Amino acid sequence: MTIIILGVALVAAWNQADMYEKKWVTAEANVKAYSNELSYAKNKNTALKLTVEQLRYFNDSVLQDLDNTRKELKIKDKNLKALQSVKSGFTKRDTIFHTDTLFKEPSLAMDTLIGDKWYSLKLGLKYPSMIAVEPYFKSEKHIIVSSKKETVNPPKKFFLFRWFQRKHIVVHVDVVEKNPYVNEETSRYVEIIK
Repeated sequence: MTIIILGVALVAAWNQADMYEKKWVTAEANVKAYSNELSYAKNKNTALKLTVEQLRYFNDSVLQDLDNTRKELKIKDKNLKALQSVKSGFTKRDTIFHTDTLFKEPSLAMDTLIGDKWYSLKLGLKYPSMIAVEPYFKSEKHIIVSSKKETVNPPKKFFLFRWFQRKHIVVHVDVVEKNPYVNEETSRYVEIIK
């Protein structure tokens, strides 16, 4: 009897140690991901590994924005697979020099900024004929990966027949562009099967 109790205790201790080792590995991966983010590594990202409860708990503004986007898309917790936020901006400076005098006032040196949260334009005018423009666009994409069970063939009209229809898991990738000025051209997601 004691051998059985010791065997059960050993198996329980083994399972608990295995669970804590998995939690430790996940925590180490998250520490490395935050370390890379804090070092401002532009071309290298490390994935955070979080549960849905942890996602809700963190006060990180980026994670809260991603969770709000997921809620707007009405994606259930059990179907959620991955979240990603991509923020970028681009600018280009152009200067026009004209051979003729464009501005009459010799003391003209105007520098102004026009725009909003997503777009800004620096405009500079200088005597006699210089015009400088520098537009800046900010882009913010939220990428939500989720899965859902769907019928292989079109669903039957009668609900009992739908219950017994063959189903497969379909991966959905939603790309939400937050900038209202950006038009999404093409988006493609490829899942590698092993």
